[in-house]
Amino acid sequence: MDVDFTFRKPIDVSVILSTLLDAGMRSSTEGREVAYLVDEDGMFEWRTAAEYQLNEVMRELGDPRWNDRVVGMTLFFAEAETGGDFLFHPGRESMSCVVGINPKLFQGSSRFCDIGWYLANLVPLLEPLGLSEIEARDSP
Repeated sequence: MDVDFTFRKPIDVSVILSTLLDAGMRSSTEGREVAYLVDEDGMFEWRTAAEYQLNEVMRELGDPRWNDRVVGMTLFFAEAETGGDFLFHPGRESMSCVVGINPKLFQGSSRFCDIGWYLANLVPLLEPLGLSEIEARDSP
């Protein structure tokens, strides 16, 4: 399942990540490594860093020199064992949440994600930051 978020103007990656983390999302589970992406060459090679390096990683992802590249971080939702990759696209007017870690399924379904649950957790955080459009899809 993935959700694409579009904003009225370019967003600051560090601000978005801080907002999500301040709301209780986690960058790792049980003190494990932080997974992040700076797509320098189009190969989407993910990197890891120790959890204590989170602030350094966030500064790197927010560095303006990467504005024409995809950057991202894996985050886990508060009080849930579900998570996904938060990808920030070139130009920084859009980002995606690609849920791939223990997807929360729609009640009564054996394969479709509860898109509403994810939107209920993300939209209130992103709307004050200029969110203007949402597109969600699930193709199990």
